[in-house]
Amino acid sequence: MDVVDTRLERVLSAAGDAPSVLNTQPWQVEVADGTVRIRADRSRQLRHADPHGREMLISCGAFLFNARAAARRESLNTVATLLPDPDDELLVAELTLEPGDDPSEDELELSVAIGHRMTARVPFDDQPVRSDVLVAVQRAADREGAGLRTIQPTDPDRPKVLELVRRAEAIAAEDMAGRGEEAAWTRAASGRDDGVPAPYLGRAPSNADAPARRFHESVGREPFERDSTLAVLSTPGDSPRDWVTAGQALEHALLVAATYFVHASFATTVLENPTTRHDLRRALGLGGYPQMLLRLGNIPWPEHAPRRPLGTTAS
Repeated sequence: MDVVDTRLERVLSAAGDAPSVLNTQPWQVEVADGTVRIRADRSRQLRHADPHGREMLISCGAFLFNARAAARRESLNTVATLLPDPDDELLVAELTLEPGDDPSEDELELSVAIGHRMTARVPFDDQPVRSDVLVAVQRAADREGAGLRTIQPTDPDRPKVLELVRRAEAIAAEDMAGRGEEAAWTRAASGRDDGVPAPYLGRAPSNADAPARRFHESVGREPFERDSTLAVLSTPGDSPRDWVTAGQALEHALLVAATYFVHASFATTVLENPTTRHDLRRALGLGGYPQMLLRLGNIPWPEHAPRRPLGTTAS
C-alpha cells in the first residue's frame, strides 16, 4: 500500500515485535479498507522441526495479539476472525479496526509492555516468580482461551519435565537435518534482521538440571539458575485454530509478565518431538494439549532480537 494511516503503521510495527520460533517472524500482512489480513509465511516455516506449522501459527497468533493490544493504544477497537477461509489455510486472521473509546489504564500498560517484552536466553535470578504475578499471568492466558500450568521448584512433577526436556534435546542432537535447520537461524550474520544472532543466543547451561534450552550454536557455558518457574501453556484442542489461540494467549501472558519485569525463554524441542510432547502431557495430567513450555524469571531488560521491516500489500 502506498498511503496508510499512521496509527495503522504504529499498530503493525508493534505487532512485528511478537515472539516467534527462532525469530523466524513467519507472517505476512495485507491491508484493505481498514481490514488487516494476517497470513502465515511458509518460506519461514521450520519444515523439519515444525512440519505441521504448529509453531508457525503460534507465532502468527502472537503477532495478532500484539496488533489487538497496540490498536487499543491508538483508540481503535478490533474484531478478529480466526481462519476465515477454509480454502486458504495460510490466512490466519482478518482484523477489522474501528474508532473506539480511549484506552483504559490497563490497556495502555499492556500496549507499552510490547516494547519491553523480550526473550531472555541468559540466567535468571535463582528464585521462583511471585505467586501474585503468576496469578495475573494465568488469568491473561485464560482470557484468550488457554491454560497455564505453572511448575515451581518444589513441584513433584518438575523432575519429570526436566528429564523429558533433556531427552528431547538428546534425540535432536543426533538429528543432522534438524541441527542444520537450527543453525540456519542461529548463525545469523551481523546486520541480519531475523534469526538469532550469536550475541543474542547466550551461552549453554553448564548444569544439567538447568531449565533452559541448549542451542547447538551456543559458544561457551555458564551456570544457570535452578529455581526459576516453569510453565506449560495448553489449549483444549490441537487444531490450527487452537494453535493461533495459543499464540494470542502466550503473548497476552508474556506482556502481563513484562509489566512485572518478568521475562521468558522457551523450550520448544520437547514439544517438537511427538513422543516427548505426548509424555509431557501425560506426566502433567493435562486435559488439553501442551503448546509451549516457558521458563519465567526476573532479570534486567534483555536485548531485543532484530526485526525485519514489515512489508504490507494492498488488496
